[in-house]
Amino acid sequence: MEFARSQWLDVITDALGGFGRAFPWDPVCRQLGRQLEAPVTGRFQWDAHGRASVTAYPFPNWFDLPDVAGRAPAVHPLARYYSSHATGAPLSTTQVPFGLGPDERDYEDELRACQIENHVWIPIERGSAGVLVVGVCRPAEPFDEQSVRFAELAQGVIVALHRHWQVLDDWVSGHPLATGAYAAADEAHLTVRQVVVLSLVAQGMTSQAIGYRLHISARTVERHLENIYRRLGVSDRVSAVRLAAFAGIIAPAPSDARW
Repeated sequence: MEFARSQWLDVITDALGGFGRAFPWDPVCRQLGRQLEAPVTGRFQWDAHGRASVTAYPFPNWFDLPDVAGRAPAVHPLARYYSSHATGAPLSTTQVPFGLGPDERDYEDELRACQIENHVWIPIERGSAGVLVVGVCRPAEPFDEQSVRFAELAQGVIVALHRHWQVLDDWVSGHPLATGAYAAADEAHLTVRQVVVLSLVAQGMTSQAIGYRLHISARTVERHLENIYRRLGVSDRVSAVRLAAFAGIIAPAPSDARW
């Protein structure tokens, strides 16, 4: 389990290092697939009307995943369970097995033919868009309690990253950066997270307040600031904000900003 934690720390570090804003589903799902020895791992979302979307990493080429997943909301035991229960715990098809009805049995047989009859699903988000899970699928060997513990460890990482990305996207959408800001930030080797942190610093927010806003710890905010100082060649908040504003990376700081 400790080794698994260290692997997730590597995923987090890599995910937070790039400037791009797309959520890192590919490395997240591939890491989960390796830990749970599952050949198919991906994100799956469905709404109250049964409309579903799925993407796998890597995408399987031996069966039609969108077709199979598109029927899951109506007949897959985990989809039906999560649709009718508020639980956010990872569950396996060992814990919530297929029922005895003909539709469920036929669907289970189809999954077995595709060599993906055993599943663990990890809830990530439940909202107006429906239920979003990360699922791992493999043949023959059912997932045991240890597998579910690995899934619980992964859930903490994925949910935290997903919330962080949502906050960043919402912030950038509500505070669009000036034309050329992304290019200037990229030239300064600043990530989008560092730009957001620096923008909030320019508004006079403390590290603790920034951490609360971005769903990260104050210590993580301070690490972001240390990296910002190093990349901009400065040693304090005031200098970092002034230089970033001069370069067009962030808006100029208000005159009454508190440090």
